Parts: sequence; structure tokens; C-alpha cells
Amino acid sequence: MIRYLFVATLLLAACGGSTTEAMVTPTTLATATTSTTTPPPTTTTTPPTTTLPMEEPAMTSPFRLIPYERNPVIPMPGPEGGAMLPHVMTVDGVLHMWFTQSENWLSSAAVILHAVSDDNGETWIVDPEPALAGDGAGFDAFAVGEPVVATTDAGLVMYYNGRSVPGPGPGPYIGRAVAESPAGPWSPDPDPVLNVGAAGDWDSGFVTPNAVLVDEDGTRLLYSGGADYVALEATHLGLAESADGVAFAKIPDPVMSGESGWDGLFNWEAAVFPHDGGFAAFYTGDPKTLTGEAIGYAWSPDAITWTKAADNPLLEPRQQEWASLDVVAGSVVTTADGRMLLFYSGNRGQTQFRLDFAIGMAELVPAD
Repeated sequence: MIRYLFVATLLLAACGGSTTEAMVTPTTLATATTSTTTPPPTTTTTPPTTTLPMEEPAMTSPFRLIPYERNPVIPMPGPEGGAMLPHVMTVDGVLHMWFTQSENWLSSAAVILHAVSDDNGETWIVDPEPALAGDGAGFDAFAVGEPVVATTDAGLVMYYNGRSVPGPGPGPYIGRAVAESPAGPWSPDPDPVLNVGAAGDWDSGFVTPNAVLVDEDGTRLLYSGGADYVALEATHLGLAESADGVAFAKIPDPVMSGESGWDGLFNWEAAVFPHDGGFAAFYTGDPKTLTGEAIGYAWSPDAITWTKAADNPLLEPRQQEWASLDVVAGSVVTTADGRMLLFYSGNRGQTQFRLDFAIGMAELVPAD
């Protein structure tokens, strides 16, 4: 933000004079007149003094991310599959994770699995039975993925991506399911709560949930979207609002997009959490050169207007071998011992389309 300070001063000074005539007496043979000429007023003008624009210091991240030395905490399920896009929350002192998994990205549908950890995320017990899976009918007939879970008056609510037919990348729908406990069972609504935009809209190709914010005013859903996943067109972050958590209205324009640099092409997959009177986000970016996704930091007072940190990215691929191609933000949680952890996906595949994903964690520590 740039502030301009303008100071202008104008001084006007005028000098006055007088004219005197000599008195003529009766004995004066000639009239003598003495005249004093007054110089014109002198005006002194002080030119305006302009203070040069002052830029506020660029925002930097208040956190550093320290990857766990024994990552990944959820390994790949097999040589052709992957585990990715985790959402983690604390319930009664125990960490619960929901994540997307596929045994084979080319031949099997993605499902949502549930896992628990009683040692602050270092080890996990994964339930082999899906918490949610496609049931052969409706908008999520083929596959489900990318769950985000919130506690509401109605119990636990999960928002997730749905795909009715096979295809690459996220599907065109966001669904909703409810449960009384983290282990389920989960009951999905028959219809999606959010669809892709119309042809020509920025989110006409896919929509997938990233974070859900619930307060007394209703529910806000931060989601990723784009026009064409396969063509590697730009991805953005969008926001939809709802009074009841079911009927959502989109804010028309993206709330975060890229222009150039490390996040010039992709701005998506964000882990959002309350911070400093507003909302912080670890979001995923990728340059137009497609050299690998990395994680940066942004802050917003209202989840609509976001300021990105000048020291981004904070977590890059190749910092650990298991995540040598991409790192993708998942969710942030505070553990029972008071630590803040970011759970994220890491890809060690040899190409952008080889999804060898596993799940790791990094601790948030003060940047100072």
C-alpha cells in the first residue's frame, strides 16, 4: 500500500507605498510638485513541497515451516497409487485425518479414508474401509476426494469433491455429508452444494473444497477452481457463502490469483486457519514453467482480500526426497501439546502427471 503525502505552502507578501504633493503658497512664482513613485507590490511564492511516495514494508510470513524428519507419515499405498490432500482436526485430544487415496490413479476411483493419531501426528492408524466412496449414482457416482470437515450445530459436516464419471483431476461438483462422530458413518446429501461455473467463467472446469469457515453469520467455503485441468490453465482460489451451509452463493471473481513468479500459474489448494484477527493461509503455487508446486503464505482480514508474503515460497519440493516434485498444502491443526502443524501432500513422481503422492507434516515455528 502506498501513501502519498502532499504539503503545499503559498506565501503572499505585499509592500505598500505613498505619494506626497508639495504645498504651493501665493508667493510661489512656479508650481513645484514633488512626487514619490511607489514600486509595484512584490509577491513571493513558495513552490509546493512534495513528499515522495512512502511504501509500507512488505509483509513477510510470521512462520517458518520445518518438515518432520521422518516424513511421510502416510506413505503411498502402492507403486501406482497415492495418498494426498489431508484434512486434520483435533477431537477430544486425538488427531483425526481424512484424506484422498487411490490404489491406482489410472484404473481405480479415488475414495476418502479416515485415520487417527494419539501421538500428535507422528504415527497413524488408517481405517481400510472408506469413510466415503462413490456409490454408482448421482454427481459423485465414480469418485470422491479432498475432504474438509467442520464442527457445526448439526454435528460434523464434510465438504468434498465429487466426480460422476472417470476423468483426470478434480470433478465438477462439491458435495456435503454429515456424521455424528469422526469415524462416521457419513451420510451424503443427494445433490451437490456447489457446481462449476458457466462456460467462460474462471471456474468452468472444476471446483474442489479447500477450507470451511463456520461462525455465527454462516458458512464460508474457500475452494479451488479452474477452466481446464488437463490443459494446465491457471487455477485460482474462490469463495462461496451460505447462511445454512447447504445453499451457497459464489463471489463472482477469484479471491486469489497468480500473475508472475513462483505462483504465476497455480494459486490453489489452501490450508486456512484463524490468525492475528483474520485468516492465514498456506496456499499452493506453481510458476508458468511448471517446475514444481511449492507452498507460500498469505493473510486476509475477511477471507476475500489476501496479501501474499514477500518471502514466499516457504516450503519447496526437493527439500525431502519423498516430495521431490511437488508439495501441496492440506490443513493446519493445533495439537494437544500446543504445537501447530501443517499437513501436506508430497509428490515424488518423475512427471507432472505421475501422482506418486504421500502425506507429510511440518511444524510452524515463529519466523523471528
